[in-house]
Amino acid sequence: MYAYEQVMTFDNMPTGGSSAAQAAFKKKKSIKSDSSVELKGPMEVDGSVKSMGAVTLDGDFLVQDRIEAYGNIDLNGNLTCNGKLKSFGNVKVNGSALCADKVKIFGKLKINGTLEVQGEIEVWGALTINGYLKCKSLTAYASLTTVGDQSWYEVEEQEVVHGAKLVQRNNW
Repeated sequence: MYAYEQVMTFDNMPTGGSSAAQAAFKKKKSIKSDSSVELKGPMEVDGSVKSMGAVTLDGDFLVQDRIEAYGNIDLNGNLTCNGKLKSFGNVKVNGSALCADKVKIFGKLKINGTLEVQGEIEVWGALTINGYLKCKSLTAYASLTTVGDQSWYEVEEQEVVHGAKLVQRNNW
């Protein structure tokens, strides 16, 4: 078993009930901002998260609709997004993320952990995987790099990489 495989489960996300642990779980309807947004979890958003700047997510998040940022998206923790994810900047995943719909990134994507996309993913910048990526279909317009021998990705249907496919070894 790889060290990051335990992160791939999403059953630790509180969704209801009245336990003391869930009392600290914040709920919001939707979040919209004309500037950058920094959110601290655990948090459930019944609607969408939309920012004209960057979006930073620290902690555990459940977003029922889409996430859209005109800047970067930084995730430090766990995310379940039941809608689309779209970024006009770079996206960094430090932890685990599950996206139920399409993911479109006009910048770079860097994964340190796990990312599962149940739809298609389209990345215009470099894609770097230090962990695990699973998706239905993948389109990468630049390079795809896996870091280390235990990093890998799965594509269920169509995979198109217009740049180089690289493996970066840790022991140089």
